[in-house]
Amino acid sequence: MNTNDLIGLKYGWGYAPGDGSGQTDCFQLACEVHKRLGFADYTAQFAWVYADYQDETFPRVKIARWLLENGHRLNTPKTGAIVLLPGSVGAALGTVMEDGTTVFIGPNQTVIRLALPVDSGNYFWMNK
Repeated sequence: MNTNDLIGLKYGWGYAPGDGSGQTDCFQLACEVHKRLGFADYTAQFAWVYADYQDETFPRVKIARWLLENGHRLNTPKTGAIVLLPGSVGAALGTVMEDGTTVFIGPNQTVIRLALPVDSGNYFWMNK
């Protein structure tokens, strides 16, 4: 799958790929990649976050809780898995691609696609 149009988008809370802003946040990015891979779209189910929080006030632990409540944890990555990444890697969420790379917002606050070590985060299957 071609993700060239996503690479280089800047981080922006509440922005989504394709909205014309040139920005995205990690959740909107993960939803976009998930849709392109033919899996469920979770965008509407997470809209409450943008209504209730700002970037500075959102408790990041809520992402992990949401993943556990709406998906199931995987021991190993597979195509389409959502990976919860540590802050040292970049943004919170990424998506595993068919070639084993991950699309995520890197430490430089732009979208990148690269191979990460398997133990870089926690993997979840999200396709309800």
